Amino acid sequence: MAKAREVKNTGRETAGYAGVLRRLDKAVTTGRLVRVHRSVPRGEWIEGFVVGASPAWTLLARCSDIQLDGWSAIRTADITTVRRQGDETCLTVRALRRRGQWPVRMPTALALDDSTALLRSAGGAFGLVSVHAERQVPDVCWIGAVKKLRPRSLRLREIDTDARWHADATTFRFKDITRVDFGGRYEETLREFAGPYR
Repeated sequence: MAKAREVKNTGRETAGYAGVLRRLDKAVTTGRLVRVHRSVPRGEWIEGFVVGASPAWTLLARCSDIQLDGWSAIRTADITTVRRQGDETCLTVRALRRRGQWPVRMPTALALDDSTALLRSAGGAFGLVSVHAERQVPDVCWIGAVKKLRPRSLRLREIDTDARWHADATTFRFKDITRVDFGGRYEETLREFAGPYR
């Protein structure tokens, strides 16, 4: 798995950010349950298992109520804190291990190198992605299929809460995207009922 190194400092003290990178690497290696906090205003913390990290994106297997619920890719440079929530003896890990779901592994063929690679591989593997632009619009996400990737933007064919495709695609600039979710129960249910888009 890729190590979280060579991430550009975004204004934080270098020593403090180096500590974040070390904790990300340790979380990938040990498979421990962690809670990740970010510098995104009003951006929620994410609890789960760090399965991969690159200078651009870090991937977590989201976990809540002792269940895995899809994946969250977050910008590595936005991560401020990685807090351990439990080791291999905590109830969550014991329950997941009994179900054959721990240790959690990174999805095959998923790329974290840059936004284009992430969105192409996640869209191809999972069908639907949830795009967050939390710095511009907190507490909102757009769910849809990756229609087109340009050098600096994504065209997303959105789907509504009743699993109906929108007629037009929406454009998102890569620099505005702070988080991409996929493979969760909600996205999978929408995909099940939506059918293919034209």
